[in-house]
Amino acid sequence: MLKKCANPLCPNPFRVLSQGKLFQMEVDDFVACANRKNRSPRRVERYWLCDRCCSSLTLTYEKGRGMVTVPLPSPKTPLTTVPLGTMRAAPQFMLFEDRLRR
Repeated sequence: MLKKCANPLCPNPFRVLSQGKLFQMEVDDFVACANRKNRSPRRVERYWLCDRCCSSLTLTYEKGRGMVTVPLPSPKTPLTTVPLGTMRAAPQFMLFEDRLRR
């Protein structure tokens, strides 16, 4: 259950879905055994940023750290491009509101 804003520096409690932004991430839990066919089901994790925090922050997944807050790119700052050949697959991640539209 969501209790507060995912920004560790923000104390705002979660109250309603209409305020802030809800993020959803599917996580594969692999069972530690020799037979890779034995997998536990996917787990869905949800994170929420309050209105104040989502205006300047977003969430991203970092291996070894999990979900972390990062600043949104400034409209004045051009986005950095990365050649597709250097990219690695990332966990499936989409906004909860986008998933509802499907």
